[in-house]
Amino acid sequence: MNRSITMALAASLLSAVVSAQTDDCSNPTNISGTGGYAFNTTGASDSAFSPCAGLGRDVFWNWTATTTENVTISTCGASFDTTLAAYNGADCPSGNAISCNDDSCGLQSSISISAVAGTVYLIQVGSWNGSSSGSGTLDISSGGGGGGGCTNPASGPDVIVGDLNGITKYSAQSGVSAYAIGTTSCNVGDAELNWISNQNQHPVIGQNIYRYEDGRFEQLGMSWLKHGFTALQQGLCCTCQSSGTGSRLGVGCSDPYGSSLNGSQGGLGPRFEVNAATGGYSYPYTGQGSSGNSIYKRCQVANSEVNPSTHPGAVFYGEGHYVTPDDAAAGNQANNASYRRLVTGSGNSSSGWSLNFSGGTIREEPAIRAWPGHDATVILTDTMVPGDGMFIVGSNATDNGNGTWHYEYAVHNLFSDRSCGSFSVPVPSGASVTNIEFHDVAYHSGEPYPGTDWNSSVSGGSVTWSTQTFAQNTNANAIRWGTLYNFRFDCNVAPINNGDVDLGLFKPGGTNSILAEAWVPDSGGTIGTNYCSAVANSTGVPAVISALGSAAVIDQNFTLVASDMPNNQFGYFIVSATQGLLTNPGGSQGNLCLGGQMGRFVAGVANSGSAGQISYMINLNALPAPINVAVLPGDTWNFVGWYRDQNPGTTSNFTDGLSVTFQ
Repeated sequence: MNRSITMALAASLLSAVVSAQTDDCSNPTNISGTGGYAFNTTGASDSAFSPCAGLGRDVFWNWTATTTENVTISTCGASFDTTLAAYNGADCPSGNAISCNDDSCGLQSSISISAVAGTVYLIQVGSWNGSSSGSGTLDISSGGGGGGGCTNPASGPDVIVGDLNGITKYSAQSGVSAYAIGTTSCNVGDAELNWISNQNQHPVIGQNIYRYEDGRFEQLGMSWLKHGFTALQQGLCCTCQSSGTGSRLGVGCSDPYGSSLNGSQGGLGPRFEVNAATGGYSYPYTGQGSSGNSIYKRCQVANSEVNPSTHPGAVFYGEGHYVTPDDAAAGNQANNASYRRLVTGSGNSSSGWSLNFSGGTIREEPAIRAWPGHDATVILTDTMVPGDGMFIVGSNATDNGNGTWHYEYAVHNLFSDRSCGSFSVPVPSGASVTNIEFHDVAYHSGEPYPGTDWNSSVSGGSVTWSTQTFAQNTNANAIRWGTLYNFRFDCNVAPINNGDVDLGLFKPGGTNSILAEAWVPDSGGTIGTNYCSAVANSTGVPAVISALGSAAVIDQNFTLVASDMPNNQFGYFIVSATQGLLTNPGGSQGNLCLGGQMGRFVAGVANSGSAGQISYMINLNALPAPINVAVLPGDTWNFVGWYRDQNPGTTSNFTDGLSVTFQ
């Protein structure tokens, strides 16, 4: 599996990295060809010219094209809000920029230019309005980058989305609007691509819409699949070697399908008949030639999901995705999707809102690749199902500021036919897991898959979501190709970024599950040593104390947990430097495993709820009165939990003791 973390240091992992660039357009750094070029704008000054979006705090390169072709230049994954421009000629420009972009992949930038071999172009990278600075990688790719390309074509046919060329909105029905996205395909492989109508040897084209908002990357809508019928022989991506026929897309050639064509209902077929791993599908297809109301078969999005007043900070993306048999047979399915940013236009809650493209198309990458551009700590992991297809798992963990962390996951099925029927995140024993949520995207227009939300549970050391099994329902709501589902929860355990999540495969046929590296709660090792025996409470078992987080004082995340308490009873924790054993103190039914001076964490009084558990992250800088000292490395402190009980009358009890030597 391939793990990518988009952070400032990610540039050091790329090939062809240049370690420095200049802040003066009269003396740019010289580069050529394709590759990744590290940059850092910290300390850069503003230039006298600003081609778009108030570009400032900029750095420069003179880039020499080594071949004649279209290239994509981008800063996707940079650590700050970038702006990017390119000019004809070397050094300080004498004319306008030939291409300029502010936001394309999140707050980062991407442009495409038609480069001529031997020509020098000035490239300028800065921040929007000079408001920030940081590091990143200037990525220059042939034919959009990825597995193939004009100068280094993939073996066999290789279809990509060279451009998302337009979007059409259709009238709303019952609060749902429909959209169609135009796509221009390119064959960046070294063999012609079949495009034969009236049989199952042509591409099918999916259209999807996504939203990033408040740390979440979610799919809002999807279309049925446009069936290709003829291929023009144009040259958007590379030099076109025409096939001379509409039934094959020539090597290096492109073929535009406008948004109205991709939204033509009679030519749209269902997803359920398509195997994205093999590219195979049924023909004739279900619903061929049929039409319906304005949203039928098209990419459907609820008006409420794009309402600018309720989603003021949201960023939207459109995506096109091609699937076809000969591309799949050549093993080139991983680069069949491309995305582009969308912005909301005019509209209202009744009629919906128009969406318009902004910036360039990010070729050969599905829209989930935009997520790290918004949140630099996001991890994306590509994981393959043996003999089948690929998933991309996105994850992030953020501190809620109240002793808990939020864990956010997005699972995108790029081209796996076996699909995903369960998703599990490991959590340590005794961890408190709350606010468990699930999000999917709605099928429509007669697709056989229901929109039933997955069930969730916390047991066996994992948070697990699942749909029905294949044996129970072959049409269950699994994560099928071209869809992205979300999973999230809060937990009182700090995260690590090298754990594994488990994707249970839905369809039988080999391995039952695959793993993906992700942010997960830190299981760590056992903290402290339990001592002294607790007395059974009204549940029939004694309550147990444990600790999560770290015993390192500097980490400040040491968290006490009391488990196996009676439900819906109040409790708190007590600390002492001295162990002890006091039976039935003050009429309690339990044993107090402390002696000497004791401090009570009354600020952490909590209800055990239906889980029979409480937790509290203590402040190691100030233990409670009458102790009133800070915990220092090398100190040993002892803890117990106290709680109310009904056994049978009102009483109280204690957990066992926990002794911890801090580091």
